[in-house]
Amino acid sequence: MKLILSCEHAVATVPDEYTELFAGARHILETHQGYDIGASEVCRHLEGLAEAAFYGECSRLLIDLNRSLHHPRLFSSFSQHLPRKEKERIVADWYAPFRRDVLQAAERTLARHDEVLHLALHSFTPVLNGVARPNDIGILYDPQRNREKDLARRLAGALHEIQPQLKIRMNHPYRGTSDGLTTLLRRHFNKDAYLGIELEINQCLLGDERGRVEVGEAVFAGVQRIIVDSKG
Repeated sequence: MKLILSCEHAVATVPDEYTELFAGARHILETHQGYDIGASEVCRHLEGLAEAAFYGECSRLLIDLNRSLHHPRLFSSFSQHLPRKEKERIVADWYAPFRRDVLQAAERTLARHDEVLHLALHSFTPVLNGVARPNDIGILYDPQRNREKDLARRLAGALHEIQPQLKIRMNHPYRGTSDGLTTLLRRHFNKDAYLGIELEINQCLLGDERGRVEVGEAVFAGVQRIIVDSKG
């Protein structure tokens, strides 16, 4: 098994030509609405295990790299009113290259190896619309793909052994089959060759550098364990 990484909502920045869209609301870019707080730092902890790692280069409030082109929230309330031609340019400049690069990395890896694990790193706010989300880590996968389900469960077991205090839930706070990049790649590859798992980490664990390092080290150890076990 070989590993590739992606972090779709890695940054809170927008290209200079679109900063006016956020006039009077620039602070929102630095919240959980603008990016996945702490996710890129955890992803970078894993780079030593991976064949390749990919990071989104614009805020999800410009365009959401983890949504399909038909998704109603591909563009946010800040960008959805842009003219069609401008939206097409954003897709061509920021959205399509990222998704193409991840797809091609999976293709290259599978040309040389039997199996690729695509781990997509995300984080979630501990309270959304007044509802608490108490789990620490969510492991998202497609329950109809047996190899993926088995790997997700083994990852949960490894993380629990490494840090028993972590509250880990499967397919929570989102379903693993919801619209996303892993969902797209599953349609491209055989279910026993491509394993797409999203890791959702509660932002309450990622509020400072120490927390991000601790979570990064735990996830590194857990992923390393399942990769080593796969050679077994």
